[in-house]
Amino acid sequence: MPTWVICGFGRATRLTHMSNAQFTLMAGVEIAGGEVEVLSHGEADDRQSYGDPVAAARKWIGQGAQWIHLADLDAAAGKGHNAQLVTKVIQHCRTDAHIQLAGGIRDDATLEAALRTGCQRVVIDAAACGEMDWVEAAIAAHDKRIAVAITAHRETIFAPGSSAHGIDVVTVLDRLKAAKCATYVVTDVDSNGVRKKSQRHVLTAVLAQVHGHVVCCGGISRLQDLHTLTEQVPHGLAAAVIDRALYTDEFSFTEAIAALEARYDLFYWGPPQ
Repeated sequence: MPTWVICGFGRATRLTHMSNAQFTLMAGVEIAGGEVEVLSHGEADDRQSYGDPVAAARKWIGQGAQWIHLADLDAAAGKGHNAQLVTKVIQHCRTDAHIQLAGGIRDDATLEAALRTGCQRVVIDAAACGEMDWVEAAIAAHDKRIAVAITAHRETIFAPGSSAHGIDVVTVLDRLKAAKCATYVVTDVDSNGVRKKSQRHVLTAVLAQVHGHVVCCGGISRLQDLHTLTEQVPHGLAAAVIDRALYTDEFSFTEAIAALEARYDLFYWGPPQ
């Protein structure tokens, strides 16, 4: 239902869209081979890089980003890591924005290394969901600094090569909910790992089952996708990560923020007052 605001002479305007005060936008800075890259068909697109991760993060902060989703794609894929560069990005940005760090975090060593970087939040890989006792222990030890990635295709976790691949999502969510997981980072993918922007079955399932903050990761290619996502805010969606669209100039971070601000339609005549 729209919100009506009364102006003079019995005229009413309609408030359209929702204020982004209820919905956080995160700028994605994903690193592979020492540079910013974006995921294409489920893997880092090494045909096109977008330069220095520090410069990218500073650019989005300059356009209003208060959260940076920083991901080491090489570590996530088990193809090395960009640990020094990740630390450099955090050092240059943490006084101006919060950092959510993801990529390759699935055991004690990688978790402790991530926590030492000074980021605000660490995202445990979906691949770690095959070792739920360890995930639960990490949540118990570090509370709100821990988020868990729910990367899934329909009803099952998508994490090829790990013991988590193919596990029932509801089973994982039940245990995370019991462990009082504070944040879930949800990525809907198809059977090949390609992120989806429509028919977000996994996102819907997570929102229906958990009580923590839910972050939608990826699959945003135009401003309309953001508008569609905000319809889920009343159901618990707290944030969304924007990545590829920023680097391909579909829109700027400033434009994304503006698209979610409350608007008044001055030419819309409401019901008689």
